[in-house]
Amino acid sequence: MMFNGLGFHATLALLLICSACSSQDSGTPSGTATPVQVTEADLSDPLSRRPLFGDLHVHTKYSVDAYVFGTTQNGPDEAYAFARGATLDLGAIDPSKPLNPVKLTRPLDFAAVTDHSEGFGIYGICTDKNAPGYNSPECQNLRGELPTPTQLRFLALVGQVLNPLPQRAPVCQQPGVDCPAYSASIWADIQRAAAANYLPGKFTSFIAYEWTATPGNANLHRNVIFANEKVPYRAASYTETGSPDVRKLWGQLQSQCKDGIKGCDVLTIAHNSNVSMGLMFTDPTSADEARKRQVWEPLVELHQHKGASECRFDRRFGAGVGTTDEECSFEQVPSTGLVYLPAFPDAAALPPAAFSRRSFVRSVLADGLAIEQKGLRDSLSPNGKAHVNPFRLGFVGSTDTHNATPGATEAKSWKGHGGNQEAKNEQRVGNLASITRNPGGLAVVWAEQNNRKSLFDALRRRETYATSGTRPVVRFFGGWNFKSDLCNSPNLVASGYSDGVPMGGELSVQPSSNAAPRFVALAQQDPGNAEVQGTPLQRLQIVKGWVDARGATHEKVFDVAGSDTGRAVNTNTCQAVQTGSSELCAVWQDPEFDGNQRAFYYLRVLEDPVCRWHVSQCQALGVDPFASSCDTSNSNPYRQCCGSLTDPVVQQRAWASPIWYAPAQ
Repeated sequence: MMFNGLGFHATLALLLICSACSSQDSGTPSGTATPVQVTEADLSDPLSRRPLFGDLHVHTKYSVDAYVFGTTQNGPDEAYAFARGATLDLGAIDPSKPLNPVKLTRPLDFAAVTDHSEGFGIYGICTDKNAPGYNSPECQNLRGELPTPTQLRFLALVGQVLNPLPQRAPVCQQPGVDCPAYSASIWADIQRAAAANYLPGKFTSFIAYEWTATPGNANLHRNVIFANEKVPYRAASYTETGSPDVRKLWGQLQSQCKDGIKGCDVLTIAHNSNVSMGLMFTDPTSADEARKRQVWEPLVELHQHKGASECRFDRRFGAGVGTTDEECSFEQVPSTGLVYLPAFPDAAALPPAAFSRRSFVRSVLADGLAIEQKGLRDSLSPNGKAHVNPFRLGFVGSTDTHNATPGATEAKSWKGHGGNQEAKNEQRVGNLASITRNPGGLAVVWAEQNNRKSLFDALRRRETYATSGTRPVVRFFGGWNFKSDLCNSPNLVASGYSDGVPMGGELSVQPSSNAAPRFVALAQQDPGNAEVQGTPLQRLQIVKGWVDARGATHEKVFDVAGSDTGRAVNTNTCQAVQTGSSELCAVWQDPEFDGNQRAFYYLRVLEDPVCRWHVSQCQALGVDPFASSCDTSNSNPYRQCCGSLTDPVVQQRAWASPIWYAPAQ
């Protein structure tokens, strides 16, 4: 198998080495970094693109929920230093004891600190002893000076975003308390930290924040990513937009950024949608709105610590949410909404029927095809209708860490995501909410250079893929004329770009009535390093979705390389009983293609089965999830180790952004 003139394995290994080299010398604390001033010319040659690994969803002490959970010392500077390879002290167990250090074995290429903008003002006031409002009950609650349990402190502070409409924090309504000024100050510091850590060619830091719309517990959050240093004076929060309607956010970004500041550009990434109660992606009212959605929100977060949002299947019920695909059982949380606590005993028994189809991205993609086929009102079209797909969404993963630890996805060393509430093994595996979370995912971008322009352009064109935390290298192309032996060609990548489109692209119109598209799917396993062992690949799958002439949506999963060797692992070593491949490649032609039907295709890469992160931590506490005698009674404080929601075997994976097909209008 050859890859662009070199052996596939050797070439991808070189790409990974180059990617890692971009951060190897970055262990210096970020506060002392000097930004490198370079010209960010876009290298338009797609053959120079390489996979860059990053995290676009990171919380620090500036997020009030993270602060409540115990992340009180580590801010954006520390988070970026950690991403670049520095050791971070979580300091979350006991200040009187030795440090609680954590360090990436492989630094990231890029990251974005995305603190909740709704709490910037509260944080600023409650941590400034000279501020009016500092001694308010709300601030005392934030600082943990009242005898209130952590979860109740959390709910009290985020309550304003759980109402049907956002509410101003009580402390911000007190006379003399200037929350907007403090909010602007925190936002300015976030910009400063991003500038100090932006080292083009080595590490890219994006200026960003999270818009935290959560009406009635439905998570409709968006991560707002700016293209460069030209950003508005304030971060438009959910409180300021005054509505959970994301169009209000886009309107403010249009006026404050694109129209208000020359050179300002921005996009939003939809938070993983599995806890959105089906409200994340609503039908557009017009073709114009559908077009705007494609521009404003080209990406969705497919995996993070709150689980995967590709699709949902529950092995306990033998059924799924609009799917029969059993691989959709991967990392599912037992809740339809954002907040779920051990105090909710029925959460573990929610059947598939309790979940909305629109909470899962595969269904959203399919519904986008149906909306496109039906047509939308459009004053610009002669017949008053236009066929526009509002949900052309590419894929990224991220962590959503609340420990200021971007990219901390290694299962064996994972110390939770939520400060001192998950600082110990006992806490991570001792309750439903924590044990059903996972270390999170990574965003991978095919870009020419490691700088803001090149990466942002790649995000915009959706040439991205999501991983569940590991680092396989994945390519996916679609076209009409790929040769069946392209996997053995030295011109594979060149042909992929010249004769087709990469992940995130749109196929050209069918060239002839009997033509069917071909797809090139290839992947190399995560190579790992001396500290992290990469896992071989089990198989490659292409997931197809389409809409028929009646407007009904359909899906089908095709195995295209490798084979299903099952989920068995050696319970002593946690390695697969049957070992897969270091690399897989296939040229696949859709055998059921109908040129009159709109369709999407995406690549799913499955690694060999391994033990889930909680297994070693449960075993350290004397509970073996593999044991037939594993105790699920209420008398066992670690009964969640044995529960049906925490399968001890997991297959890590990657998902390439879809490629779409639409017939001529």
